[in-house]
Amino acid sequence: MRFHRSTGPARSTRWPGLRRLAQLVLLACVIAIATPLFAAQDVATLRKELATASDFRVRVAAALALGKKKDVGSIAVISKALGDESAAVRAAAASALGAIGDKSAIPALEKARGAEKEASVRGAIDRAITNLRGKTKFVVALGKLENKSGNSKVSSHFQTIAKSELAKIPGVQVAASDAEAVEKAKSMKLPTIALDGRLVQLQKEKAGNDVGFNARVEFVVRKIPEQSLKASVKGNAKALLDARAVKGDKELNQLQTEAVTAAVQSALSGAPKALEEAAK
Repeated sequence: MRFHRSTGPARSTRWPGLRRLAQLVLLACVIAIATPLFAAQDVATLRKELATASDFRVRVAAALALGKKKDVGSIAVISKALGDESAAVRAAAASALGAIGDKSAIPALEKARGAEKEASVRGAIDRAITNLRGKTKFVVALGKLENKSGNSKVSSHFQTIAKSELAKIPGVQVAASDAEAVEKAKSMKLPTIALDGRLVQLQKEKAGNDVGFNARVEFVVRKIPEQSLKASVKGNAKALLDARAVKGDKELNQLQTEAVTAAVQSALSGAPKALEEAAK
C-alpha cells in the first residue's frame, strides 16, 4: 500500500503495608538478578517469554529487557502484559513502555490505569505516562469533530485517530471538553486551547493501475475560554493499492481508513507551531 501526503498472585487483606513492601522487595530482586540473564537474548525470544512464560519472574525480566532494548515493535506485546495476573509483571510492563519512550503506548497505559487496583502498579503507570508525555505545555480540548465527507462509515475512525494523534504531540495533554480543559489548565497554570476538526473529503480515485481514496481534513485552533480563533491546519493524503489486490469491501474499507489516518497525521504535523502561536 502506498501513501502520498501533501503537507496476580492471591491477595490477603491482612498486613497490607507489609504485603506491598514484600512485593516491592521481590520485584527489586527479580530486576537485579534476572535482567542480566535476558540482556543477551534476542527480541523474539523475549517477546515469547513475556507472553507465555509460566514463571512471573521470567515475564518481569523479559518486559524489563525489552524496555531496555527500546524495541518499539514490542509495544503491543508489552501493552498486553499490562493486564497480566501478576502485579509485578504489570508494573514491569509499564516501566518498559516508559523506557521505550514511544508516545503510541499512552492509550494502552491510560486504559490500564483506569482498571488497575494496585497502588504500586498505578504509580508505575503514572510515571510511564509522565515520561512519555514530557513536560505539559498546553491543555487541549478536543472539540467538535465533523464528518462532511458523506461517508458515515469512517466517522468513528476519524474521531479515534484525531484524538490519538493529538495526544502524540509533544507537550499536549488532551481534555475531553472545553470545561475540563479550563479546569485542568487552571490548576497547572497553562494555556487552554481547543481543536475542532472536519473530515472535508473522502473521494475514491484511480491512478494508473492503482485504486484508492483521497482524504482531506482541517482543524481549527481556538483559544478558550474567550473562544477566539487563532489558526487552522490542513492535510491531504491518498491511500492507493494495486487494483488487482482489491477483492471487495474489506480492501476498500481499509484504504478509506488508511487515507483518513494519513490525512489527520498530515494536518496535525503542523499543529505544534499553531498551538505555540495560539498560546501567546
